[in-house]
Amino acid sequence: MTQQCLCQTNQPELMSSPYPIIAIEKHTQLEWTFRIQTDLPAQLGQFVEVSLPMIGEAPISVSDCGDGWIDLLIRNVGKVTGALFEKQIGDVFWLRGSYGHGYPLERFMHQNLLVVAGGTGVAPVKGLLRYFSENPSEINRLDMILGYKNRQSVLYKDEMSLWDKVHHLIVTLDEGEADEHFSLGRVTDHLRHLKLDVATTSVIVVGPPVMIKFVVQMLEDKGFQKEQIWVDYERRMACSTGKCGHCRMGSVYVCVDGPVFNYATAQSFID
Repeated sequence: MTQQCLCQTNQPELMSSPYPIIAIEKHTQLEWTFRIQTDLPAQLGQFVEVSLPMIGEAPISVSDCGDGWIDLLIRNVGKVTGALFEKQIGDVFWLRGSYGHGYPLERFMHQNLLVVAGGTGVAPVKGLLRYFSENPSEINRLDMILGYKNRQSVLYKDEMSLWDKVHHLIVTLDEGEADEHFSLGRVTDHLRHLKLDVATTSVIVVGPPVMIKFVVQMLEDKGFQKEQIWVDYERRMACSTGKCGHCRMGSVYVCVDGPVFNYATAQSFID
């Protein structure tokens, strides 16, 4: 049985420490996965702060984790991430964490689960999809709708064959051509026609805010209750401790209270 990375500490360290890169997977020109050798406790859905001395720091989601390692999907979009892309196997990342609240994995065990994710929003749920694909007896049914802009932006192509083999996977593209691996359209186009047992299915939604908005609206139209839906609001996080106020929504600090929220709570957030 594959080990779950569910251990947490009540008080993550606030000082960064160096940890070596043990593997790099280049998905696209802009998105790479860095596997870091570390003993930091992590839960799927949490995040760590990655820093480089004299350059800066960035919060990065834990996309997967195991005994002695975590995976971080990093998108090269700025000063810090650009510098991280210059690193090679054997170099170090400075990390602190893990922070926030992750997915309630135990709640999904032996139940029905739908995961709807878009773009780099697939990264925070990648470890969860991997776990239930390697341990299919621990979930009743798993449906996945993953949306990307085009073929060139698709992440985790190698892993998808296993996900599709043991569960139900739909990968949809905004543009391009459909074939046996890819459909065309928005994630909501396929969600609209998906047959689900509403009473027994939990849902995880990760992606851009506008995508989350319309997916949740469609789920409610299908009869889902807010308590059945979990959303991931990874946005504008900075300090990880709720001090800078950068990720504040009303009285909620995403970095401390999230980034994973039950929608019964998240519906009332003031942005």
